[in-house]
Amino acid sequence: MTFVFGQPPSASTATRVITSVKITGTIQSALPIGRESLKKLGGKEKVSEDAKGGESSFPEDMIVIPVGITPQNLKNYTLYDVLGFSGEWGAAADTEVIKKAYHKAVLMYHPDKAQYKTEDGKEDRTVFLKIQEAFAVLCSEPKRRAYDSQLPFDESIPTDERVQKGLAKGPHKFFKIFGPVFQRNARFAQQKPVPDLGDMDTPIAQVYKFYEYWVKFESWRDFTGVGAEYKPDDAGSREEKRYMQKENERLAKKLKKKEMERLIELVAMAEKYDPRVVADKARRKEKKESEKNAKENSAKVRAEEEAAAKVWAEAQEAQAGGDLSKAEKEKLKKAVSKCRNILRKLLRFSAAAGHGSGEYGILTDAEVELICATCNMDDLNAMNDAMGGEPASKEASLLNEAGFAVVREKLEAARAKGGEAAEDEQIAKDAKKREMAEKATSSGKKAAASAGAEDKVFTEEELAAIKMCLSRYPAGSANRWVNITNYVNVKLNPAVSYTQDEILRAAYKLSI
Repeated sequence: MTFVFGQPPSASTATRVITSVKITGTIQSALPIGRESLKKLGGKEKVSEDAKGGESSFPEDMIVIPVGITPQNLKNYTLYDVLGFSGEWGAAADTEVIKKAYHKAVLMYHPDKAQYKTEDGKEDRTVFLKIQEAFAVLCSEPKRRAYDSQLPFDESIPTDERVQKGLAKGPHKFFKIFGPVFQRNARFAQQKPVPDLGDMDTPIAQVYKFYEYWVKFESWRDFTGVGAEYKPDDAGSREEKRYMQKENERLAKKLKKKEMERLIELVAMAEKYDPRVVADKARRKEKKESEKNAKENSAKVRAEEEAAAKVWAEAQEAQAGGDLSKAEKEKLKKAVSKCRNILRKLLRFSAAAGHGSGEYGILTDAEVELICATCNMDDLNAMNDAMGGEPASKEASLLNEAGFAVVREKLEAARAKGGEAAEDEQIAKDAKKREMAEKATSSGKKAAASAGAEDKVFTEEELAAIKMCLSRYPAGSANRWVNITNYVNVKLNPAVSYTQDEILRAAYKLSI
């Protein structure tokens, strides 16, 4: 028996009508409906686009389904055209936008509304099928990329003549010329977001990042099948099909290489004429020239100072007797030897007079050798004259015992010089170790290669040490400037060792 709610009884039917229902017992809860029932049944609720992060920013008013598409003119429309995307708008459309466009197109060209007939009078659904194909292809990223790669594309890049003509009207023309070109090619970008070309106010670091991106640009554009000479599906055998595929792949690689060369040419031309890059290069060139001129001037001044310092040092050596001829040096050597012999005779007379127990009276043998080795002719003459001079060396009665004090004074000075000699020997060893250590390190090699390239600034402590060394190693001393340089480098331990020329120039400046 059938129960029908809400219908009146009829005589012509055997249907019994229930006009009221009496429910006994307690109803615990009403059955859920909608999303609640879906949850009860274990289903999953679809998350809306609003919940995911807001609606698409694509302007829906740009979706304009073309009117008048027919099976006869359908070949004139691309998949983007049939869904209402004109120009470059299709590249910006995402899946949600394509769905909206698809619904609009279906409402307009559904077979129930747009009825087309074939020549034999049958229903023609080619337009509707084209719309379905557009939806299926454009919603699939691999299929969409393959399709986009086959579409006609403006591969042109601005010529030098056009760019130069545009820039003659102002730097702003650069962005009008190259902006659309980069935007056009950005549709094939594998890595997104694609940086913007910017304008004249864009920071130069950001400008260089833009070009760095395009130099390393990765394109997903696929040339498989573009201009293919062979059709593998028409092959008569498996071997022939494989051969056709390889030949088509070879052609695709060739086209891909040509595409990358075109993009490299575009980037090179844009960077060449970019007014921001041109201005930055001009600034760098000017700075480089300024630094070069400053270095040249500094080198010129340094060379002049080095020449003057050498003249000054040579004059000091000449004044100290360091510029004597061979005959003059031999004469001086004999004079010094004579002074030493006179000193020894006078000291022997001191022993004969009862001063001391050794051969040399007031001095030991070692002390006499120390004095003879360290004292110059002036010191030797001072001691001899104090004890009576050459006459007293021939006549013991003329010996002046008061001069013994001068001898002891010179002995103390000689002992001090002897200690300095030992110290100088150790300093020379340490300086050699320092030099070898610097050469062994990369920083040392770099410093050695650029030695003298820049004027070094001496600290007050270093200048004071140089001044002290000028007294410690007077003009005429053996290896004077080597010893002074070693002393400063070892005792003060600068980050990079000073050269002998640098020490000489510093000493010369101190003397001015």
